[in-house]
Amino acid sequence: MEWISINERLPEDNTPVVLFTPLDFFGDLHSCIGNSESIRICNIATGREEAPIFTHWMPLPATPTVTKRDCR
Repeated sequence: MEWISINERLPEDNTPVVLFTPLDFFGDLHSCIGNSESIRICNIATGREEAPIFTHWMPLPATPTVTKRDCR
């Protein structure tokens, strides 16, 4: 999987994705789970303008298959 720029396209509404920010809001991680709404509403003031704090996103990986044996 590769990061997708928010300038290229946004994820589908209500679809959880991994979000990336170059800013240190989350310490060294620089990423979190969110959706297109997170990209639209999470902004930072840059002078007289606002800019999104997230610059890239990628789809979540497939959910692993879990068996009863895994839950011990």
